[in-house]
Amino acid sequence: MSYGRTIARAFGAPARATVGRDRVHRFLAVGAIVLLLAMALAVARATGGDPTPLNHLAYAPIIIAAYLFGLRGGVISALLVALFLGPFLWPVEASDWGSEIGLVRMVMYLSVGGVTGLLFDRVRHALMGWQTAALEIGHRERDGMVALARGAEAKDSDTGDHVLRVQLGAERLALSAGLSEDRAADIGWSAMLHDVGKLHVPDRILLKPGPLDAAEWDIMRRHPIWGEHILEHGSGFELARRIARSHHEAFDGRGYPDGLRASAIPFEARIVCVADAFDSMTHHRPYRRARSLEWALEELDRFAGRQFDPELVRLLVDLLRGRPELAAQLLDPSPTTPPVWRLDPVQHH
Repeated sequence: MSYGRTIARAFGAPARATVGRDRVHRFLAVGAIVLLLAMALAVARATGGDPTPLNHLAYAPIIIAAYLFGLRGGVISALLVALFLGPFLWPVEASDWGSEIGLVRMVMYLSVGGVTGLLFDRVRHALMGWQTAALEIGHRERDGMVALARGAEAKDSDTGDHVLRVQLGAERLALSAGLSEDRAADIGWSAMLHDVGKLHVPDRILLKPGPLDAAEWDIMRRHPIWGEHILEHGSGFELARRIARSHHEAFDGRGYPDGLRASAIPFEARIVCVADAFDSMTHHRPYRRARSLEWALEELDRFAGRQFDPELVRLLVDLLRGRPELAAQLLDPSPTTPPVWRLDPVQHH
């Protein structure tokens, strides 16, 4: 998760709560204002208007209204409290409304409502400014991630759009696996950097149209470690580092670089492994051409439990067969049919 997203979440929720966008909470708060006003009236009647500590209860609805509605809410609620505890409650000739005490009381209510409302407005404005700045930071970080990821992918693909499709596929697969929207989005964005280590792989290997020899494979297998090293100094890239290092691990333990198996492989890396393999099969690569949707799904199913997490394969197959519009987003308009290409843990770039 990026630093910008962390700040945005920290300030976004309080700002939204301050503005009062949640209708249920606002309705309950207005109800509390009415209830407190009624209690203040009851206290005033019970005490005959004499000064008591309970008279301060009248400030509660003013402060709540100022919190919800700012300066305007604080002033209006103060006027209502002053009127209800003044001439609306007692006849003018039988109360101190016309006296200096009544005027002072009204001025105090208005002062508390106005000042409190003004302060809440300023706090709200500051929070919204922080939220906007945090979102801008997040957008800039994402732009940087996209540029870095495209730079790595552009070396062995035509456009570098592979990372965008993997991002979408990984995010939707994470949602299907029951993860929250925020966590799924984090996995999607981090997935864009899964192959950033390929920046260290020579073009003669990445762009080689035929099979790699043993020495070339030895270099290729190092790119997950190189990717982890590239990301190790970035704040907020912990998730991306785990994905970069472990997305070529195989479910049966025959992957690289660490030979992890099953649940020992980070869950987010297992998600990206499936999304990455699907995109690799359905799009052109220097060493083979794109395959069809059904061929790719059948190949994923064939290697479920060996290279891929079988539950994630099942989820992706169900997701793409049940949502043709998503499948269309992840596919070339007209993939060609190349010679048979076998997906193998030790021969998948």
